[in-house]
Amino acid sequence: MAGSNQNIALRITAIYALVGVLWILFSDWLLCLAVEDPRVLTRLQMGKGWAYVAATAALLYWLVHRDTAQIRRSEEDLLVRNEELTVVEEELRQQNEEFIVAEEELRQQLTENYESRKKLFEANEAMTAILQASPVAIVALDREDRVVVWNRAAERLFGWLEEEVRETPFSLLHPDDAKDGKRVCASACREAVLHDIEGVRMRKNGELVSVSISTAPLHDPAGLNAGMIAMFTDITDRKSAAENLRESNEKYAELVNAVSGIVWELDVESFRFTFVSQRSEDILGYPAEAWLADPGCWERSIHPDDRPWVLAACRATHGEGSGRELEYRSLAADGRIVWLRNSFMVVEDANGRVKLRGVMTDVSRRKKAEEDLSMLNAELEQRVAQRTSELEELNRELEAFSYTASHDLRAPLRHIEGFSKALMEDYYDTFDGAGRQHLDRLCSAARKMGQLIDDLLRLAMVSKGEIIRRPTDLSMIARGIVQDLMVSQPERTVAFRITDGIKVNGDSRLLQVAMENLLVNAWKYTEKRKDAIIEFGVDEDRGQTVCFVRDNGIGFANEHANNIFKPFLRLHRTEEYEGSGVGLATVRRIVERHGGHVWAEGREGHGAVFFFTLDN
Repeated sequence: MAGSNQNIALRITAIYALVGVLWILFSDWLLCLAVEDPRVLTRLQMGKGWAYVAATAALLYWLVHRDTAQIRRSEEDLLVRNEELTVVEEELRQQNEEFIVAEEELRQQLTENYESRKKLFEANEAMTAILQASPVAIVALDREDRVVVWNRAAERLFGWLEEEVRETPFSLLHPDDAKDGKRVCASACREAVLHDIEGVRMRKNGELVSVSISTAPLHDPAGLNAGMIAMFTDITDRKSAAENLRESNEKYAELVNAVSGIVWELDVESFRFTFVSQRSEDILGYPAEAWLADPGCWERSIHPDDRPWVLAACRATHGEGSGRELEYRSLAADGRIVWLRNSFMVVEDANGRVKLRGVMTDVSRRKKAEEDLSMLNAELEQRVAQRTSELEELNRELEAFSYTASHDLRAPLRHIEGFSKALMEDYYDTFDGAGRQHLDRLCSAARKMGQLIDDLLRLAMVSKGEIIRRPTDLSMIARGIVQDLMVSQPERTVAFRITDGIKVNGDSRLLQVAMENLLVNAWKYTEKRKDAIIEFGVDEDRGQTVCFVRDNGIGFANEHANNIFKPFLRLHRTEEYEGSGVGLATVRRIVERHGGHVWAEGREGHGAVFFFTLDN
């Protein structure tokens, strides 16, 4: 239709254009040929124009009217056809709606069917997974006892794979237990459920395994019996554990009865014995059965003087929740007094009941030995007191003797020193060489004797008297002693290394004597060294505070380290180094009185080190 309308428009336009062109080209030319008067020509040309308009309008009307009629007829035909098409379209729309509804219903049915199948599949998969993951061996049999289900636990338990046993007959138990096996199958057919039937089953490799079986019947959709399902639990370890427990109980009973004491258990709530070993009859003469049957048997066996506090202690132990050890007297069946050491503790059994468990041991022989020892100790203490009194008397006599001896020895010694000095001053030139030598030796011996007396008195002084402890600066004491030594021999060059701040808690008077002896000893034995070094310090790397005096003098062989602290023991001759041999013994006595320890280390030609500790 659109193409037809377009052709009509083209034809009308073409005719109009052709007529217009021909009129314009030929009308003016014809008028000019026919008329010469301009006015007339103008009016004719205007009339020609109106005539052309009228003619073309009439022509256009005729053409448009003709084609419009045709178009109208076409539109009427088209309208009729559109109405017919509308009816068909409505019918198609209704059919399409019905189809859509049907399609939606079908889709919903398919979706529901898919979801149902999916849930069924998932449930089946879940049940299969649960069945296969179960640690319990699960076997399903049909009515002919053929395997239809065999999970992985069954494979592990019996050794056969599922494909090896499916659709094959399966006996639940070993042939020796066939009677029970038939009873299981029969009971399943009778709709019964059985639990924990114990028996033996053979594995694929021929080994026997102890199992516990629980069974239940299976039914088909019609409700008829379709077989049975059985669950197998390996109880081999449990059986073995039970056997081991039985043997252990037997050994425990043997061990308990072999214990030298009475092993017992008492229920706190009822205060009755729940276990007593057989040793009760050996020790006290009362059989274990009497203790268990008669609650008052044990209480009556306790000595009347000990009974109240023993029973109170047992009851108090329950309240405290801790163990206890009691020693008391018991009366044996034959009237003997038996000393018992009862060691027990509070426990809680598997049922939550509080118990006392312990062992009663016969300690009568030990008690007799303790009594004998007590008597011996009393006698010994008496003897010690007597000896102490005697020693105190001897010490008083020794002190008196020391004072008298020192006084009596010093008097003639002063005379010897005085007359020797007078001879040296007044008559030295009159003596010949031998006489002068004798006189020198006499004066030297007198000085040594005086020094020895002083050292002995000092050793006696440090061995008695009360220790008065106070904070003492050993570094300051050492510096004072060093100052005195340098003044006494100013010609010597010695490098002193004194660590500052070494402080202890002790008797400053005695520690002054000890430090003086140690430093004088180092001063003396470094005399022949030009590069002499004397140190006083502290060593913290030995686990405790250790003071030391070190020198690089002549030293000593280390095997003599334990002997140099003995009185009068000298490692060198008097002619080489002066001394009485009492100085280091005095040091040891002072250190030991302070609760400490002194020792030495040395090497010949490489010096010595003296260590000491003090109990602060």
